[in-house]
Amino acid sequence: MTSLPMRSLARAERARSLAGPRRIMVDLLIGSAIVVGLWMTVAPPPSTGRGWQAGLAALIVVAVSVRSLAPVPGTLVAALATTAAWLLQATADPGIGVGLCLFAVAERRGARVFPWWLWLAAAGLSGLALVMGGSTAQEALQVAVLATVVLSAAWALGTRSRQVRAETAARARDEERLRLAREVHDVLSHSLGTIGVQAGIAAHVASLSREELRATLRDVETDARASLADLRHLLRSLREEDEEVPDSPLTASVRSMVRRLDRAGVGVEADIPGEVDALPLVQRQLIRRVLQEAITNVIRHSGASRCRIRVVTAAHELVVEVHDDGHGATAPLREGHGVTGMRERAALLGGRIDVGAAAGQGFLVRVVVPIGGGERR
Repeated sequence: MTSLPMRSLARAERARSLAGPRRIMVDLLIGSAIVVGLWMTVAPPPSTGRGWQAGLAALIVVAVSVRSLAPVPGTLVAALATTAAWLLQATADPGIGVGLCLFAVAERRGARVFPWWLWLAAAGLSGLALVMGGSTAQEALQVAVLATVVLSAAWALGTRSRQVRAETAARARDEERLRLAREVHDVLSHSLGTIGVQAGIAAHVASLSREELRATLRDVETDARASLADLRHLLRSLREEDEEVPDSPLTASVRSMVRRLDRAGVGVEADIPGEVDALPLVQRQLIRRVLQEAITNVIRHSGASRCRIRVVTAAHELVVEVHDDGHGATAPLREGHGVTGMRERAALLGGRIDVGAAAGQGFLVRVVVPIGGGERR
């Protein structure tokens, strides 16, 4: 029972924090490539000289390198250096360095994909710089349009990246809430339901002997302790994110469920192969939770006298069946939390569940999942 969505997010955050120096090195290489390709290949006017060009190019490299740490200052430095280079006719860069820094700003603060001020600022800055730099009107228009496209695309991509991360985090929180609700229901509902039935018998059946009453109370105690143990197991699995919490053998849990049916006066025929204990954890948990929910429903709702439990581990699929001879579904089945939880567990493993009246008599719960498919993210 591990928290896959939240664990994935936590690992991603740790990886992001560890990748800080590596990202700075990558940005340093990208900034250097921009300078070599779009700055050093341009011959500045004699009045400008290579010294001014090299100094402004160094500012671009620094701004791009620190954009992950200080995106806003990096964007300002890159914009000023690029504008100055345009004025001095010392670069052919249409704002790629500024766009990389602007992308980092949008990743942190972007709300709208295409804000009006970005278009206006990019077009105005590009046009002003090129006109003052002495370019022809056609060249000024071309470079202004190109710079506007570069900066707008950088902002849009950064904003979209921020939105995707927010949507991923929200989806992970929703999945975590659903998983917790399913686990708490599975852990507590079947035991508390059985305890309620047994307590009702002890309270309202006047013909119970002293020994029968004591046996019923012992059963209540056993189920309560089992529920507390399952709850502790669940809490441990939530706290220990980096390793699996040891799980009890599945065959032992099945024997405990069979005893519950016996105590409830339901005859049991169980066909559980010993190799189920060697199945992956998620599949063992599926079997355990399906049997718990189905057996609880047999005790509480079916009025059955016999119940057949069958688990089949074929070459490519796992089949879990619980079939009772009770009154079955007398009306269209309304799925509660238990059936919904079983359906979600089966879907996570790429399987399916059939719940309803059995052919002939009684009620059937049948779950089929592929073996070795793993859990879908």
